[in-house]
This record gives sequence, C-alpha cells and structure tokens, in this order.
Amino acid sequence: MKLLRLTTTLLVLGASILFSATHAAESARAPVGKAAATPKAGKDAKHRQAAAEFFAGQIPRLKIELSPEQRDKLQKDERNYAEATLTETTLAGPVIYQKVAIKLKGSAGSFQHLDGKPGMTVSFDKGKDGERFHGMRKIHLNNCAQDGTYLNELIAGEIARKVGVPASRCSHAFVELNGRDLGLYVVKEAFTKDFLAAFYKNTDGDLYDGGFCAEVNENTEKDQGDPNDKTALKELIAACQEPDNDKRWVRLGKILDIDKFINFTVLEIALVHWDGYNNNRNNYRFYRDPDSGKFSFFLHGMDQLFGEENWPMMRGFDTLVGGAVTRCPQGAALYKARVESVYQNLLVKEDWPARVTAEGRRVRDAIAVKDGRWAKEYENQINEVRGRLSRRIAAIGRQLGVAMKPVVFDAKGALKVGPGWALQGGEGGQGDEVKLENRDCLHLVVTGAATPSWRQSVQLDAGRYRFEVMARTRGVAATDDEKGRGAGLRVSGQAKRANALEGDTAWQKVSYEFETGGGDVPLVAELRAAKGEVWFLRDTFQIIRGK
Repeated sequence: MKLLRLTTTLLVLGASILFSATHAAESARAPVGKAAATPKAGKDAKHRQAAAEFFAGQIPRLKIELSPEQRDKLQKDERNYAEATLTETTLAGPVIYQKVAIKLKGSAGSFQHLDGKPGMTVSFDKGKDGERFHGMRKIHLNNCAQDGTYLNELIAGEIARKVGVPASRCSHAFVELNGRDLGLYVVKEAFTKDFLAAFYKNTDGDLYDGGFCAEVNENTEKDQGDPNDKTALKELIAACQEPDNDKRWVRLGKILDIDKFINFTVLEIALVHWDGYNNNRNNYRFYRDPDSGKFSFFLHGMDQLFGEENWPMMRGFDTLVGGAVTRCPQGAALYKARVESVYQNLLVKEDWPARVTAEGRRVRDAIAVKDGRWAKEYENQINEVRGRLSRRIAAIGRQLGVAMKPVVFDAKGALKVGPGWALQGGEGGQGDEVKLENRDCLHLVVTGAATPSWRQSVQLDAGRYRFEVMARTRGVAATDDEKGRGAGLRVSGQAKRANALEGDTAWQKVSYEFETGGGDVPLVAELRAAKGEVWFLRDTFQIIRGK
C-alpha cells in the first residue's frame, strides 16, 4: 500500500510537470501549429492564422441561399450535400462564397429538419479550387438545441486544449436560411487536416468516427484513411481484451497513447460530459498518429456539460478502452494522479468563471444589437453556466479531499464505507438522503425505466473482496438489464451482478463479490427498474477482505 501511494505521489509530480510543459508549449506556439520554411507550410500558416483571427473576432451574420432545386434535393436527402451560396456580412462589407456544400447534421437530441432550426455542415472546398472560409475548408453550424447558453462547447474546448486534449475551437454567428432568420448558432471547426495540424506533426493518419452510442469495435467508420484497412484498430481492440493486467498494459502501450487517453478521460469526467465516450459511448473521434503508431481520442459534442456537480471523479469505466486502461493498477494510479494535477494546475489555477463571463458578454453584446430584450434574458444564461462550472470545480475539490483519506480494515477484515457518496441520476430516476425508521439511508426512486445510483470509490490493494449493505425495497418492478435487475450492488466496469431485490422486501443483506488488481474501485448501489424505490442503510456499507 505504501508503495502504491509513493507511486501515486510520483505520478502526481510527473503529471504536474507534464501539464506545465504541455501548457507552456501551447502558450508559446502560434494559435494552431508552427510554420515551416516551405511555400506550402507558409500557406498553411496563413490559413491557421486566419482561422485563429475568426475565432477571436466579431460575431458575423451568415446568409445561406439554396435554389428551389437544391432545397428539394436537401429535403429528400438531408445527410448528403446540396449546393448553396453563403454571404458573410462583416464590418468591411459582404463576402460571398459561391458553390459551397451544405448538409444537415445532429443526432437524436439536436437534429432538426430544414424547416426548423437545423444544424448544418458547410464545406467550402467542393466548389472552386482552394476556396476557404477564414482559412478553413469546413465548419459546423451547431443549433445548440440542447445548450441554451451557447457556451458549453466553447469553454470546454478551451479547458481541454490547455492539457493537450484535441477539441475544436468555437465562435458564434447569426444565421439566415433562404431569408428566414434562424438566430444564434455556434460555429465549430471541423475535424479536417487543418484541425489535426494543431495537435500532430503528421496529419495523414487514420481518423475514425465512433458513431452514435457505439464502441470502438462496433460500426466505426473512417473519415480519413483507407476504409478497408482496420489492422491497427483490430490491434487496439485485441489489446483491450487481453485478460491479464500486466500483459494488457504492455500491449496497450504499443497501440494507445495512454497518457493522452488518461487526459481525455479525466476531462470527460471533470466536465460532466455524460454523452461522451466513457459514459455513453457517444460523441468521440479517435486518430492514429502515423509517427507514433498510437491512437488518441478527441472530445466532441459537448453541448450538455456541468449538469451534475457531484459526479464522482474517482470511478471505474465499462467502456472497452476506458475499462482496459483503468483496470490495470498502473492505469488506475495514473488516472488518479492526473485528476489531482488537472484540478490543481488548471481548474483552480485559472479563473474559468471569469472566462465564461467574458465570452458570454461578447455574445450578449452581439445579441443586443438585434434584440435588447433577448440580450437581457441571455444574461441569465451566462450566470447559469458560470454557476454550474464554479460548483463543479468546488465539488471536485471536495471529492479529492475525501478520496485522499486512507482506508483502514478492522481486525475482522472489514472496511466501513462512510461519507463521499455521490448521486448519479437521470431521466425517470432520482435519489436523496433520508431517514427511515430513524436511521440514515441513501434512497433511490424510479418513476419510469431508469438506473439511478449512489457511487463512491475506494482505494484497495490487489485481491478479492465482498461489498455489502443492508437494504429494503418497495414496489420494485425490475427490467431485464445486461448489468443486473432491480436493486443491488456492483463494482462499475466489472461483470454483471447476480444480486437483485425486487417487489416489496424487508431489511436484508445484499452483497457483491469482486476482484481487483489494485487502485481505485468504483462502488455502485443502484436501482435498475421500471418503477419502485430502495433504501440502503448508510452505516452498513462495508467491504470484507477475501482470503
């Protein structure tokens, strides 16, 4: 245990040094990459500078015009390109882009049809040779159907890039479509070679789209590279599926940039990106750098963030890559060290609430030119995201304070699991801390098919353990679920649980046996049901050391 804590301390120091070096490198270079002494490199540098100036500049108006024929084409096939004209209104006058290509974008929560407020992808290099929009070949116009603040992705991207995690830059624009005012949009740079150049020297590697709620070994498509060559991807999948921890760690180190993946994972959890890879297997891209031969992951689709301020940072992951990395003792220790480093060196060292205020007022002032009432109402949105971000950062600090307390087993080999439980809810499920029969309980209730849970992580040495608690239920109608039924306990990222309380039950012991390679173990007390409720007695949560 002492050795593991020493290792963690060294990792914190190493992570801090790495963080500082990454931050310094990003601050020292031009906004997107370096210019070389070749004509092509000089042109690329101009493109990057033009893009950087756009993202820091005034909020423009973009007018998109589709001919009747092209409008019909797009309505019939919304995911393929139609030809349009785009006019940008600037202080210097209008700039017209002919023969740009437009298609609709978005997933279940954000997609809208052409007659609504559609999200759009705009490609500028499908028309006349070499045409770009402020140095960019392609941009996305996000309708922010799920982000009334219009700030989440912009701020989260800035936070991510500070630690070298690839994420798109964002700005804003007012958009018209065939004379119809669609209002405010977020303008986001697309995943092109221009984007890759900010993070990799070699931009000719394989770029994968993870798809909608899909794992890396399911229906992934290449946005760049030979679509028939998935040799490297198969190698990544095989490394993740290696059952032996030590062998898996070695194999992962050959095909995955583990350090970058840890950064990516820490940021997903810190930002409460519940719709990202490690939580929902959604909204992610991953790239294989030809120079290193290793994969790394990009943050993406960050329109719903900071929602659950007490989301646990110390946790396990049941995604293929996240689980494979953090179930290795080395990966668990590295993850914990990086959480502490990111918190100390980025989240509390820089004034992110002030950054929210500055960017929000930039948007508000642009709105005020159009609609003073809307601008006044938008001030509430600025306050909302600033408050959520502030509370999230404070909650991470509290969690780290709890997580650093040493665990102590008593003479009978039992460890009491005390304060530090965090609620993870969702639509149809909720929880609270209540008294039942004059005893403190963690309570969960489901009113529609849902899986609310209480979660906490503890640090354990390698070995076998039993996690147990006293619980009772009322009216639990369980649903079949791949991770278990009804009310029960489990360890996140491990096998399906067999324990289940259903219907109406009296107080009884629920237990879950597990094995760990050492490090942080994410404990879960949950309710998987269509309806009903469960109470867990707080003072009976414990872990029993196995033999």
